[in-house]
Amino acid sequence: MNIDLRAVKTEKIKPPFPLPHVSRKALRRVKNPLPAPKTCRYCGPEVPVLIEHHSVVYGGRSYGDWPYVYRCLHCRAYVGLHPHTDLPLGTLADEELRKARKQNKAIFNRLMAQAVLSRSEAYQWLAEAMSIPVGECHWGWFEIEQCELAGQLCEQRLAEVLA
Repeated sequence: MNIDLRAVKTEKIKPPFPLPHVSRKALRRVKNPLPAPKTCRYCGPEVPVLIEHHSVVYGGRSYGDWPYVYRCLHCRAYVGLHPHTDLPLGTLADEELRKARKQNKAIFNRLMAQAVLSRSEAYQWLAEAMSIPVGECHWGWFEIEQCELAGQLCEQRLAEVLA
């Protein structure tokens, strides 16, 4: 488990624009923080990624208490932020990757409900089934191939539960 060192330091945290603040308490809640993207993984190192209000990607709507995303200005890949932090929830995702994550996580959610698994039990099972550390078992970290594998594993387990 890693932790953002700003969570334990005493000097004031200067939030990146346009964030109103970054909370030490919120930073401590993020057990495996990913670094903030500076450039776009799809467009290359010359294309910057900025923090924007997520009304930009959600057609003028705002969702949640912390409505911010990291977004590539060229291809519009984006990722949300952990509430009250400047830490990304996962990796930048284009439309294809976001679709794969959403579709396969829905299967995972069905499995949790049908198998009556807690969130931590479900992620522990999925990490073991995928042969990855549980600390790396995050839908926001998965690539398309991992999403598809996780979805297949969840479908198989769901079929066993429902049989």
